[in-house]
Amino acid sequence: MALTQTDKKEIEVLIRKEMKDFFNSTTITQYEDKLIEKLQKEFRRGKFEGEVKDITIKMFREFYQFMWTNRGYWEPKLKNA
Repeated sequence: MALTQTDKKEIEVLIRKEMKDFFNSTTITQYEDKLIEKLQKEFRRGKFEGEVKDITIKMFREFYQFMWTNRGYWEPKLKNA
């Protein structure tokens, strides 16, 4: 079911209203600036440090698992190099 042009416009108006209410901003640039400010404050407080570590560990674990399961592809190439 495709959205009509009226539906799209209504959604756009609702999103702008939410942005204005939440960040007290009327343009995308103001919204982005306020969002970046809030993220910088949170990073300075150290709230994201644990989450970043968890994501990094999970990413490395998945990477090494992927490399191990696909070692049949890359291992012979390294031996022949």
